[in-house]
Amino acid sequence: MSGFINKNPKVSIIVPLYNTKKLLSETIESVLSQTYTNWEMIIVDDCSTDGSYEYAMTFSEKDQRIQVYKLDCNSGPGAATKYGFEKAKGEMIAFLDSDDLWMPVKLERQIKFMTDHQYEFTCTDYEQINEKSSRIGRTIRCKERADYKSVLRICPVGSSTVMITSDLLGKVDIPTIRKNNDYSLWLRILKIYPYVYGMQETLMLYRIWPQSISYNKFKKVKYSWRVFREYEGFSVMFSLFLILEWAFIKIMKIK
Repeated sequence: MSGFINKNPKVSIIVPLYNTKKLLSETIESVLSQTYTNWEMIIVDDCSTDGSYEYAMTFSEKDQRIQVYKLDCNSGPGAATKYGFEKAKGEMIAFLDSDDLWMPVKLERQIKFMTDHQYEFTCTDYEQINEKSSRIGRTIRCKERADYKSVLRICPVGSSTVMITSDLLGKVDIPTIRKNNDYSLWLRILKIYPYVYGMQETLMLYRIWPQSISYNKFKKVKYSWRVFREYEGFSVMFSLFLILEWAFIKIMKIK
C-alpha cells in the first residue's frame, strides 16, 4: 500500500476520445449524473475527424470540471490515456471509454469500497449494451480478486470499471500501443501490486458496436498476440497456448 486513501478523494476521470460524437453526450451525461461530485473529467481527443473535439468543448464550456485536450497527431487510446494522466490532479484515477456509460452511483459505491478496504486497484461488474443503448442480456462478472496470472489468462477487468490510486498508477509506464493498451496496463500494474479487487456490482454499461474491439474477435486475438509477444516477452508456444485457452473458454460460454 502506498498510503491511506482519504474518504473524499478527488477523482480524475480519463476519457480517450476518437470519432464517437454521436455517443459522447450519453457518456458525459452519465458522469454529470454521478451522486459523487468531487471529480474532474479529462477528455483527450485523438485527432477525431467527426467533430468530436468541438462537441466535447461545448460541455467544457458549461462545466469547469470537464477539461478537453487534443493530441498533436493520431496516436491511439494508450497515448491519450497517458496524456490524460499527466494532466490529472486527483488522488484517484478512473477510466471511461467515450462510448461507455456509468451507473449514477458508480463513483460513490466504488470509492467507498476502496476506502473501506484500503484497496488501490479495483474494478466492478458490467453489462453489455448495443449501439442504441439497449441492454443485450449479458453481464460480465469480475472476480473478488485477481492476480497477474489470472488476468493474463482470462482478463476479468472491464476498462471503464477500473479505479486506481494515482500513486500506484504513477509507478508504471502507461503503454501507448494502439489496441489492448488497457490489458497491457493491468498486467504492468499487477507486477508491482498483488491484486485487482473486484466489486461485484454492475456499475458500468459497455457498448458493443462496430468500432469496439470486442465486436471483432479476430482483431482481439491479433492485439492480444502482440501484448504477449512484444510487451510480455512470451515465447511463441506460450502465447499460442494463451490464445487457444481464451478461444476455448469463449466457445464454451457460447454453448
